[in-house]
Amino acid sequence: MKKPQYRALLSALVAICLYATVVSPVQAQLNFTLLTPNASVPLGETYTFQASLTNTSGAPIYLNNDFGLVDNPLVLDDLPFQTQFLLPSPQPTLFADGVARIYDLFTVSVPTSAILNLGAFTLYSGSFTLYGGPTDADQTTLGRQDFTLTLRPAASAVPEPGALTLLIGLGISGIAFARRNARSLPSLGNKKYKGAIK
Repeated sequence: MKKPQYRALLSALVAICLYATVVSPVQAQLNFTLLTPNASVPLGETYTFQASLTNTSGAPIYLNNDFGLVDNPLVLDDLPFQTQFLLPSPQPTLFADGVARIYDLFTVSVPTSAILNLGAFTLYSGSFTLYGGPTDADQTTLGRQDFTLTLRPAASAVPEPGALTLLIGLGISGIAFARRNARSLPSLGNKKYKGAIK
């Protein structure tokens, strides 16, 4: 084998080895997608993020850990993930059948103290990462999803447009009815009074 061919073959082998060590085979075989990555939440409410998880590896995958972040003062809670994937004994795996399954992964609570920009909507962001692999000790990064929450005023603070229109209409009708009755009642009363004097 000539030197240039030998060098090319050696370079190709080194590239393949580097690729194999950098890219985890499991990471590319878990499809992780948040169903609603951009949610809208009123002040004082808690929103549950659901995800579609699909194991296409051909072998069971353990979900062994997670890491969630969200902007202050919002609070992220991963209890739904722990309840489904970490707390049961024996620890469950994602089936290797290529079927997409829906799971509640985490919740985000919006305190009433969260600031809205002068009564307008406010955008907060976060991320959620899954770790695991073929064994219950693996901590390979399997996938990460970013999300946003648009905050809005509490539901009770802003009446719906339909309810507001109905209230205005009832108010106008009530005022018109009261004015009409106020005009007719005194005139009838005066006539009766005059008739009684005669």
